[in-house]
Amino acid sequence: MIGAGNIGKVHIDALRNLPNVEVVSICSRTNMEERAKALNIASFYTDYKEMINQENLDSVHICTTNDTHFEMAEYAIEHNLHVVLEKPMTKTLAEAKKLYDLVKDINLVHEVHFHNRFYPANQEIKRNIKKAGKLNLIYGNYLQDWMTPKDQFNWRATKEASGVTRVIHDVGTHFFDLIEYVSGHKVVEVFAELKTIYDERNGVLIDTEDIGVVIFKTDKGALGNVLISQSVPGIKNELKTVYVGENATFSWDGKSVNESHILYYDKDTEIIKTSSIETLKNGIMYDVDGFFDSFKETLRGVYHKIENREFKQEFADFSDGLHSMMIVEAIYQSYVKKDWVKLNEL
Repeated sequence: MIGAGNIGKVHIDALRNLPNVEVVSICSRTNMEERAKALNIASFYTDYKEMINQENLDSVHICTTNDTHFEMAEYAIEHNLHVVLEKPMTKTLAEAKKLYDLVKDINLVHEVHFHNRFYPANQEIKRNIKKAGKLNLIYGNYLQDWMTPKDQFNWRATKEASGVTRVIHDVGTHFFDLIEYVSGHKVVEVFAELKTIYDERNGVLIDTEDIGVVIFKTDKGALGNVLISQSVPGIKNELKTVYVGENATFSWDGKSVNESHILYYDKDTEIIKTSSIETLKNGIMYDVDGFFDSFKETLRGVYHKIENREFKQEFADFSDGLHSMMIVEAIYQSYVKKDWVKLNEL
């Protein structure tokens, strides 16, 4: 495990709930003896290269700032390790392309961690989406409030650590990966506007956005839009998705990971409730009640894939991660150019 922050700890806890995985070593920049002791991990490092060189590892999880993802993943791949990479895949599109080129022709498992795929509500919509008929509109939002105060500063607020965007990189990538996974559509063109609320936070000049509004087109003819922000007072974490077809509308309001809705023109709304998913496609159902369980099931799939390479995974890999980074780059270029940008022209 590289990175001992909050997300790294969630990865560790999830892995410890799987029968075929052992967390053997952890690496972070500071306070490693104390952190490792608190996490009950005997082996610890402050240099990830030293950890990879000295430990007999099968895989590495990278749960660090965006600007470090590329170099760490590249080093792990060069040392024949499977890689689990927190989203976004990289800081830049160029880095994502390089990582994808490294893994596309070799027999390593690689994952970009988009856990919303593994909520029962979203998997149920995916299974039933054909009932909607041809999709003409896909829309939603991802809203949070933790960056609302002017004195709130985080490494994501500067391009140096985050990349060309902030909220698009951080939570917008979740939205786009989810709607593509569920609908079977791919975003091919975007038009975007970004807004920074405060030019300065705690004496640091801010060069990333607080609000993103994106219109998009898909490869199957649907139009869509999304509102993304982490500065909406009172909305702690709200991911909503809506898929509008010729026959019906599927909706997930994010309030429950187990409940979604089908809406009709001429009959009552149906509530779909499901509490478990068939992670390994082998008849065994696993309960998913929230955020932690979605991590566990994502990683269950990853490590099953490592042991069974023919397994057709549901988790996002570096191909999906590269596509996600193309969306990020297209959104930023659209904002700069004030025009539509096609992903295939990047």
